[in-house]
Amino acid sequence: MARNIGNFILFQMLWFAAVVGAAKGFSWLAFPVLACMFGWAAFTGARTRDDVLLAVAGLGVGMLFEILFLSTGLIRYQEQVLAWAPPMWILALWIGFAMSFNHSMAWLQNRWLACVALGAFGSASSLYAGISFGAAQANAPMWAVSMVYGFSWALLVPVLAWVAWYLQRRAPEQALS
Repeated sequence: MARNIGNFILFQMLWFAAVVGAAKGFSWLAFPVLACMFGWAAFTGARTRDDVLLAVAGLGVGMLFEILFLSTGLIRYQEQVLAWAPPMWILALWIGFAMSFNHSMAWLQNRWLACVALGAFGSASSLYAGISFGAAQANAPMWAVSMVYGFSWALLVPVLAWVAWYLQRRAPEQALS
């Protein structure tokens, strides 16, 4: 229980550190918070291997999604060095978000409709908040950006939840080997 509460609080801190940090030119603040997320998980007895695998999956999914999303020209992030590549603070968010599926968002594993709804609506509201804080600029009407983002995340959140679910189911098998 403490692991999940700590993960939830740290992920909220990560979001603010990344988004507000990017808006103010201090996006590096996301990385100490992300390190604390890993530290908290290890301190509370989490399976580090599963967290690392989810972090890698989140990084891969996030990088692919962000490159495709940026290629539409619908958005531009603060501190984005290359037009086609997401900034590091966005990737830190993907890593922290993915890792949360082992902790505070573990309840979403095997609840695919809830994943779709959270992906569709949670992502659009997060994007809107990020734009409002000044961490990104929409290059199209907000409804169009939100629709593309929400539809995409409605597919991506179940993928990350499935990876976490798969790793949880594999753990007992690996213990027997």
